Amino acid sequence: MYTTLSIKEPLFRWIQQQTGLHITQVNEEPVLLALKVLASEQHETVDGYAAGLIDGRVYPQPFYDAVTTHESFFLRHRRHMEVAIETVIQPLLRKGVRPRVLSAPCAQGEEPYSFAMLLQDYGIHPGEVEIVATDIAASSIQQAKQGVYRKYSLRQVPDDFIQHHFMYKKNLYHVNSLVQRAVQFVRLNLLEESLARLVPGFHLIFCHNMLIYFDAPTRNQMLEIFCQLLDREGWLFVDTTEVPHVSGVFEGDTVQGVRGFHKRGMKRKSGKLKAPSSKLQATSFMPQISCSEPSVAPAPVIKPIEKTASRPKSDVQEKRLSAERAYRNKQFDEAIRLYEQLIEHHPLWACWARVGKARVLIDSGQEMQALEEAGAALSSKEMTAGLHLTKNDEADAHAIIALVLRNKGMQTEMLKHIEVVRKLKPDHEVLRITT
Repeated sequence: MYTTLSIKEPLFRWIQQQTGLHITQVNEEPVLLALKVLASEQHETVDGYAAGLIDGRVYPQPFYDAVTTHESFFLRHRRHMEVAIETVIQPLLRKGVRPRVLSAPCAQGEEPYSFAMLLQDYGIHPGEVEIVATDIAASSIQQAKQGVYRKYSLRQVPDDFIQHHFMYKKNLYHVNSLVQRAVQFVRLNLLEESLARLVPGFHLIFCHNMLIYFDAPTRNQMLEIFCQLLDREGWLFVDTTEVPHVSGVFEGDTVQGVRGFHKRGMKRKSGKLKAPSSKLQATSFMPQISCSEPSVAPAPVIKPIEKTASRPKSDVQEKRLSAERAYRNKQFDEAIRLYEQLIEHHPLWACWARVGKARVLIDSGQEMQALEEAGAALSSKEMTAGLHLTKNDEADAHAIIALVLRNKGMQTEMLKHIEVVRKLKPDHEVLRITT
């Protein structure tokens, strides 16, 4: 039976202090569910377990692993990586400089492994580039080091790429050993430990789908840390939905249709990126060494999302219609692929696409993933003024959350979302199921 948490606000403050995650009514359900499960495993009350986390009596790593998002897939941000290789990595190698790359957070290793594989496709030995990958979840790091994945993680990957970079054994896909050795994985709390354990001077930082979970002060704190970790002429790449929230700390620039960011004052000249000049060769991990280069960030300025002129409007409409058609025809893999393309390439439609992806996931029995996507859609709605998220879409997102909570025995939390559904769409079918 679900027990109401009486110290919710202190716990949520502690979570934000420790991980940066900003917990609100929109995204609190996975946290409360994780708390319930872990407390039960320890034969502890929910309040007792939460209090133990706050005062340090309970080892927090299992809780971190449970509340952070680990889902990603190979080649998720392929274009970002290809542009980075062509405009940063190759010029550095020609100058005799070993490039340094940080993937943070790295989930279960899909992003850094993808980058190492693309290096091979460009004729670059992965060992010529230092690739460091970090995540706060110990379970994700452990999985990443194993380098073994199911087909779902390769859902956007062409067959020839899979054949070239993976070995198939017993329904699992194994990263080839050369690529596996090229990536250094480390469990790391980016907010708390980055400047003590990472040597500054990264020429590239990939940070995808993390900043959207932070509030504005924490987001700016993380960006200032990245500013200190970057080489003087290094580049930061984020998810398209996060672009408006980076402009206040970094200076943006568009390279081959991809939006990237660098430290202010380092604008590229004559249409080409300035090749980073740092020759720092040190290993990435040095205990108790902090960054000595200060960074002063201006007040955050939220700029409107820029539209990419090269991407025709019909492309969005075609993907939307195709995704809905695939969902109706129970072609779930194809529907997810199209929704993820919309999330990646069309940020104004990301909220809508996340709701669509949540519908697919709940129908295919992947409840926790559906819960995360529905919550992310509602959070993104707040960040983007609800662009392209209708009342019906919003009602569906709350309905999906309510169904998962009901199945997990969280009746009290479920009823909160049911009330929202009732206000948004009084005839929603979920009201017949849950009442």
